[in-house]
Amino acid sequence: MDDDRVPPALSGLTPQEQRILGLARAGHTNRAIAGKLFVTVRTVEFHLSGAYRKLGISGRDQLADVIPAPLGTGGRA
Repeated sequence: MDDDRVPPALSGLTPQEQRILGLARAGHTNRAIAGKLFVTVRTVEFHLSGAYRKLGISGRDQLADVIPAPLGTGGRA
């Protein structure tokens, strides 16, 4: 995340999970996230899977329910 404010629902996630979720919530594909963070697509999938489990959701389409706006945008979509 770009700022120090972490939504309460995300406080149990690692910083890398938070970054990846923020990019996913903003609409980036796994491949695009991997390119931005200089990791493999499999690493992105691994972190997304772990974060989904911790948040009690089953996929990207449910991110809007737990993250009100893309992370790091100051509340702007």
